[in-house]
Amino acid sequence: MKKTHVILTLLSALTFLTSCEKSLEVAGAAEGNSLLTIYTRSDDAASEVSYPVMVYAMNADGQCVRRQQLVSADDRLALQLEAMTYQIYAIGGATDGDYAMPGVAEATATSVVALNADANHGDLMAGKNTVTLEDNESTTLALSLSRKVMHIERLVIKNVPATVDLVTVSFEPLYQSLLLNGEYSTATTQQRVSLTEQSDGTTWQTVADDIYMLPAADVATITVHFHTGDIVTSFAYTCPQPLQANKHIRISGTFTGDNELTLTGTISGDRWNGTTTINFTFNSDGSQTVDSSDEPAGGSDDEPSNPTGGQTEEGVEEGSAPEVGTAYKQCYVLSAEDDETGEYTVVTLLKKHETQIEGKQYETIEELEEQINSAIDSYNIGEIIGWRIPTEDEIKMIPVGEVSEYYRFNSGDEMSGSYYYFKGDNGLKCYYHSNSLIGNWNLGEALRPVTTVKFKK
Repeated sequence: MKKTHVILTLLSALTFLTSCEKSLEVAGAAEGNSLLTIYTRSDDAASEVSYPVMVYAMNADGQCVRRQQLVSADDRLALQLEAMTYQIYAIGGATDGDYAMPGVAEATATSVVALNADANHGDLMAGKNTVTLEDNESTTLALSLSRKVMHIERLVIKNVPATVDLVTVSFEPLYQSLLLNGEYSTATTQQRVSLTEQSDGTTWQTVADDIYMLPAADVATITVHFHTGDIVTSFAYTCPQPLQANKHIRISGTFTGDNELTLTGTISGDRWNGTTTINFTFNSDGSQTVDSSDEPAGGSDDEPSNPTGGQTEEGVEEGSAPEVGTAYKQCYVLSAEDDETGEYTVVTLLKKHETQIEGKQYETIEELEEQINSAIDSYNIGEIIGWRIPTEDEIKMIPVGEVSEYYRFNSGDEMSGSYYYFKGDNGLKCYYHSNSLIGNWNLGEALRPVTTVKFKK
């Protein structure tokens, strides 16, 4: 009887183990006879995918059955899977060492792509798609990825007192983490950027060009901190526009010396369906949005299509649009065209006086553009803001070689015969009016900025 009891116990244990083994089988995890080939692309044909890209395949029950990595645009994943419907998730730009990526055993659609301690965000992208595999079928999936971070392209604070030891700028509340499905976690955080003192002793700015942040989870607060020994003086402002993913952000601020800091900036979008430009101002009394506009696909991030200075809450100038060739608020009216809605007239204004900036003095185009941007940041003609480098079409609009209102408006300050900077499809160039010659950036000698304002018809 004792032996019989032992044998029955062993048989029961074997039956139990066999049952558990079957219950732990994951549908889709086995190597089936259906082939899924995956490659990645950006939502925008002009942008590149951030590599490496980690790809996860989830079955209908949300269980991860495959986890593989693409390291370049030439890579293709070939997954041999059982016939069924799968959710495919991909995270791009999460480089090894900076992020803790979930493994195949624990990965779910809402797993956190966690940033490791002391690491900074990279150019994160995410993509997802659903694919159904039929038995003994080969399927190719082009998985589109979209950007999930914003880019701090330029951040500069000027006229900083000499007693200040360090300048930092903080942004909050920002999303703390990205999820595997491309959504954001509900947790929020603050991110702070340290600026570097420049040679003039009063200007502090970012020097890195790869500062990325997850977007703001709510209305954002931007705070500038002046550190003097153990004492920190801070200026906090409510951002008038949302700080969203897939945006380039430029902020320029000048300290007045009276415990007041005025910030002006541009948030320009690297959006797949075009460019969104938002101009805003900050002062000690609060924030006021000036205008926002959308530029169709193909526009340049550095050439906002409709930055305006406005008289009304909507950021639209009062009164009727001025005629081309006349003066408006100490600016020359270069062009006037109806917008795509037909409700507004968009007027391009030319700054009255040129600024001499000789390109040959700079070793790199980056140094020259920094000097040009610094000059533009200082422009303020009445209520007109949003100045920028003209496009090639705009620089060619300036009248030359004829008696016109342009010359009377300039009061003897005609075009000096210099090479004038413009922004073309291939970057910064210069234009010589007397013979319509286009030259390289280092031949440039003068800047004649433009801006655009809107009038309701």
